[in-house]
Amino acid sequence: MNSELLQKIRSHHRTPEGREKLFYELAGIESKIWENIESQKITNWTTFFSQIAEKEQHKSVITEVDTGATYSYGELEAASEKIKAFILATTDDHHIGLHYHNSFAFMAALIGINKAGRIAILFNNREPQERLVKLAETTLVKTVLGDPVGDLEHYTIGKIIQSEQKDSIKYGVHTTTLEDPAFVIFTSGTSGPSKPALFSHRRMIGAGVAWGLRTGMESSDSCYISLPLYHGNGLAVAFSAVIFSGATAVLRRKFSVTHFWEDINRYGCSHMVHIGELWRYLVSADRGGKNPNRSLKVIFGNGLNRSLWEDVVKRYGIEHVVEHFGATEMPAGALTNWFDIPGYCGYLPPDDPKAQEMVLVDEELKPNPYRGEALFVVPSGKYRGYMDERLDEKKLVRNLFEKGDLWWRSGDLLERNEEGFFMFIERLGDTYRFKGENVACVDVEEAIRSAGRFDEVVVYGIALPSIEGKIGMASLVSSEPFGAEDANTLYEKLKGKVAPYALPYLLRVQREKHRTTSTLKIQKAHLAKEGIERFQEMPHYILLDDGYHPLDEQNYQGIMKGRIVLGTKGTK
Repeated sequence: MNSELLQKIRSHHRTPEGREKLFYELAGIESKIWENIESQKITNWTTFFSQIAEKEQHKSVITEVDTGATYSYGELEAASEKIKAFILATTDDHHIGLHYHNSFAFMAALIGINKAGRIAILFNNREPQERLVKLAETTLVKTVLGDPVGDLEHYTIGKIIQSEQKDSIKYGVHTTTLEDPAFVIFTSGTSGPSKPALFSHRRMIGAGVAWGLRTGMESSDSCYISLPLYHGNGLAVAFSAVIFSGATAVLRRKFSVTHFWEDINRYGCSHMVHIGELWRYLVSADRGGKNPNRSLKVIFGNGLNRSLWEDVVKRYGIEHVVEHFGATEMPAGALTNWFDIPGYCGYLPPDDPKAQEMVLVDEELKPNPYRGEALFVVPSGKYRGYMDERLDEKKLVRNLFEKGDLWWRSGDLLERNEEGFFMFIERLGDTYRFKGENVACVDVEEAIRSAGRFDEVVVYGIALPSIEGKIGMASLVSSEPFGAEDANTLYEKLKGKVAPYALPYLLRVQREKHRTTSTLKIQKAHLAKEGIERFQEMPHYILLDDGYHPLDEQNYQGIMKGRIVLGTKGTK
């Protein structure tokens, strides 16, 4: 790691003046890097990769945990050239599907597709085939590299790379600009259908520059990536930073709590990319005992709230944390907090011109300086976030402050303090309205975690007969016995932590982990749809009169027919 960066942060981060000095110093470095890129008239992020590969050709770029194989920059460059040649000999399709797990082959295929000037459609390899076929139709994919997708033409990446056959070129390289999409990532929200979001060549280069600099990553570093490469954090945040820094990516096909520290220490990983839930799993599984960390110094990603951040840093001796706020389809660069100030996802000096290109607004789209949905200026006045242009318009606000202005809606609620730090509060929609009050699920989840020992806590609103809006339910994963007495102990603690209307009126307790997306987000929409229908399969408790009571058939029928009003005397 760049120890000079860490020393500067430690000496400057506690004062507004010091932070601003660091902010503008790094902005100057980034500006010079982009001046050099623009002077070379680079039009494709793979050109940037090839330059680094030539310089670092004998240096390790990828180590696969699952196979133990290690590959150099030179080998990745050569493999990607084979993929490019194969494409130019095989198809003129503009969209090429990529359906594979984290590996050297995945990255070789992606780089090769982009070298051919084609757009890579990155399929989630955890999706069922029926779903993949529909996504392929939506994105106009006819050819797939990697694993099969339905009956589409597909080719094994390893065979292409290992083949000694010289392919006859039939088609040309498609022209690209930095503004053109390099690949499509299917956004993986906890609800709603997946949407094919565009990610440009410019943003791929910019991501590498941004996180490479902010994490202090150097050529001697190894970065652990267990998040999927077909999503933003694994690919655009982590792997791009590895390339920019000439470092090594240690790839694991799938995150494993059991093998995490074993992998980190075995490969001497100094960096790793995360989402907050990943650290929650690790801390939950590693209570007490000695610190298992022998090499990890820098963690970066998003989703660490203040308490978890502080817990992770103290427990494992982490030296530097970089958090960010962004989205695959956003038109601007992500907000980042690289000053080791816990709990915040971004920072902008209040007087910086860029601070005027972002605004927080209330439900009526009126500015609120300290809390609201984050909106960003669309710099060019033109926005392309999705393959389907009809989806673009839903993310935009026109003529907000003056005629002709254009703003992109994040759909996320942030808070900003007077010093310019932003805190992520919640994804709008991850709330429910009960008794005329909006309940933030994340607040109730944090209260439950602080009141008891649970492996997982998920809060959401469900619809029930005779109830206007939705009522709160919590699904708890507990590896320890949990009965009615424990439920009421929890209730007594929660009364002092959340407002009466925000109490979870229904609990369910299960032993198995919740279903998650490929980026480890728990699928709340699925839980909300289930409601209380599985009360005969696992313990359910309802808040009634003097506390929580087991949900049985009689109570279930009473609730469904509107005869039972949930809540205690003080909450009804």
